[in-house]
Amino acid sequence: MDCIYLAAGLGVRMRKRIPKQFLNIYGKPIMIYALEVLEKISGIERIFITYHQDFRKDYERVIEDYNISKCILTEGGETRQESVWNALQMVESERVIIHEAARPFITAELVSELMEIDEKAVVPTIPVPFTVSMGNEYMTAELDRSKLHNIQLPQIFDTDILVRAHKKAMEEGYIATEDGILVFRLGEKVRFVKGLENNIKITTPLDLVIAENLLRGIEI
Repeated sequence: MDCIYLAAGLGVRMRKRIPKQFLNIYGKPIMIYALEVLEKISGIERIFITYHQDFRKDYERVIEDYNISKCILTEGGETRQESVWNALQMVESERVIIHEAARPFITAELVSELMEIDEKAVVPTIPVPFTVSMGNEYMTAELDRSKLHNIQLPQIFDTDILVRAHKKAMEEGYIATEDGILVFRLGEKVRFVKGLENNIKITTPLDLVIAENLLRGIEI
């Protein structure tokens, strides 16, 4: 199975000089943690890493430093969605894994579980633990959090369905923040499975502190 590894973002919200995927947490670049997990899974044959063209040499250096052998660099797009689409053109397997560098705390057990589920689209989620409402300046609606899901990655899709979902989105000018939504909009079923509480996405400086504490084994 091929894997698309999203690592082309600049991480503007992190307010750092370099993209967040190259920042070190506990002595190792963020992007390497999940890569090392994916690299060791025998069912994954190739990992297409989307990269930002301004930092290509940095990607090459990090991959070489940590002996990641399954990787193929694929130029990213202006958006996350474009990056996935670019990498999809290289995918040859019937199913494809989508993951992102900003989520370093995946496990081989989670990935293997997702790979074993015979569904067209498989997405890990965790419950939303806080109250959520809709509105701008004023509240306009309440949402039943018992029916809400915090969507995580990695995700697995039938490749042909994901391609069709992206084509539909492009035709309609629709931009999504993850691929399960695109497949759902195609009319396909998206299977939810239990995700991991510590599978956080590192987006802000606070997330970086939380990630460092998780690696040190400090209870948050």
